[in-house]
Amino acid sequence: MIFEFLKQHRRRRLRARPFPKEWLVLIQRHVVFFHKLSASDRAELLGHIQVFLAEKRFEGCGGFAITDEVRVTIAAQACLLLLHRRTDYFPGLLTILVYPLTY
Repeated sequence: MIFEFLKQHRRRRLRARPFPKEWLVLIQRHVVFFHKLSASDRAELLGHIQVFLAEKRFEGCGGFAITDEVRVTIAAQACLLLLHRRTDYFPGLLTILVYPLTY
C-alpha cells in the first residue's frame, strides 16, 4: 500500500516536470501525427513519456548505440498506446532491447 502510494507520487512528479525541448523536437520529427493530437492529448503523452523513460532501461544489441533519439522515439510510440487509459506503464517490461536491423 505504501509502496503504491510512493510510486504514484513519484510518477506525478515526473509527469509535472517541464518536458525537455530537445526531446520535443525529436517527437515532432519522428511521431508523424503528434501535431494532430489535441493539446491535452499531447500533454498527457509527454507526461507518459517522462515516466516511461525514467522506469525503463534501453539496451543496444549487436553494437547498436542507444541515443536520446532512439529512447525518446520508442517511448513516444509505446506511450501512444496509453492515452486515455489508466496505466501501470507496462509493468512486465523492464528492459527494451534495440537491434540495429529488423529482428
